[in-house]
Amino acid sequence: MLVKLAIRNLFRNKRRTLITAASVFFAVFFAILMRSLQLGVYDNMINNIVGYYHGYAQVMHNDYWEESSLDNTLLYTDSLTDKLMQNPAVIEVLPRIQTYALASAQQATKGVLVTGIQPEKEHHILNIQSKLIKGNYFAANDQSVILGEKLAEFLNLNINDTLILLGQGYQGAGAAGKFNVAGIARFSSPDLSNTLVCLPLKATQQMYAAEGRISYYILHGHRPNNIESNLSSINSSLPKNLTVKGWKEILPELIQLIQADNAAGKVALGILYIIIGFGMFGTVLMMTTERLYEFGVLISIGMKRWKLICIQVVEGIFVSFIGVITGAIFSIPVLLWFYNNPIHLGADLADFGEKYNIEPVLHFSLAPEIFYMQALWVLAMAIVVNWYPVWKITTLKVVQALRA
Repeated sequence: MLVKLAIRNLFRNKRRTLITAASVFFAVFFAILMRSLQLGVYDNMINNIVGYYHGYAQVMHNDYWEESSLDNTLLYTDSLTDKLMQNPAVIEVLPRIQTYALASAQQATKGVLVTGIQPEKEHHILNIQSKLIKGNYFAANDQSVILGEKLAEFLNLNINDTLILLGQGYQGAGAAGKFNVAGIARFSSPDLSNTLVCLPLKATQQMYAAEGRISYYILHGHRPNNIESNLSSINSSLPKNLTVKGWKEILPELIQLIQADNAAGKVALGILYIIIGFGMFGTVLMMTTERLYEFGVLISIGMKRWKLICIQVVEGIFVSFIGVITGAIFSIPVLLWFYNNPIHLGADLADFGEKYNIEPVLHFSLAPEIFYMQALWVLAMAIVVNWYPVWKITTLKVVQALRA
């Protein structure tokens, strides 16, 4: 009976119910939107920096971790590749050689990151073919390079121009090469766009006198968490002179950046919750004051206070559930739109993003925890706020309420 009375009360004054539910609705909606934007930016940073270049795990020589020198590279063998592929979390193994060089074209010079790749295996990581804005992709036996867009602009290079690379090869050998520019690519990471020079693996090994050697293997899987959780089993299968490093260990500064920004984001979200909480409390306060006379009449004709409290609790929970569920449902199409159509920043903010090596695009996330965590937090706040009418009924003086 008490539940029926609570539901009838809600439909008896539709305007009051709508206002209360709307306060919860907007609280959930804006909390989900804010958290989705924050996590979406983090995911995009990880994909740009980790997923599009470093990979989610790397197998390397033990000494390479301390000093990323060509002298600490390892021999590429099919047997090790096959052994790594036996792990269920690994779906592809990509050999790569990485070093540095001085790039020169006409009167311009710049230090660059030289990366030798197997062109046919890089579709899941660098995926240069999809990023080309000029020219064509190279083949495994070509003597050509692909440059980042900003680097090509700095060196004033175009397709079929010549790039000269100077560096130090394996065990102190001299390294120099003259290459044709096959393509220019636009990378999401501004740092890669400014410094990356990609060559076929064979051409890189020849230039640096490192025949048959690679800097590390990149391990690619369906999900980064699968690779991360299998690092210990992968490491146990390796020879003693090799080790495996996950992306969190390879790029600790990225983790620190995300953690610091996440803490600031949680503070901002907490401020939003406080504003939302006061807004909800103001609505409940207004509605409770409006019903004091009603409470006084019910108590004066014999209704027990605990029954009236039960009715108010049911009303509050029911309205809160309506607001939380509708807020979560209505946020889904909005997030889907922003997920498929990320926000591109203006020119000034784009320059700021590139200065700090952040892609000038705001992405949104569709992670399930965004919806239920924000909904649970707002629901908890709504239930706490709705204890105000309970306290008011407990301390209500009937005579004063009837005179009000």
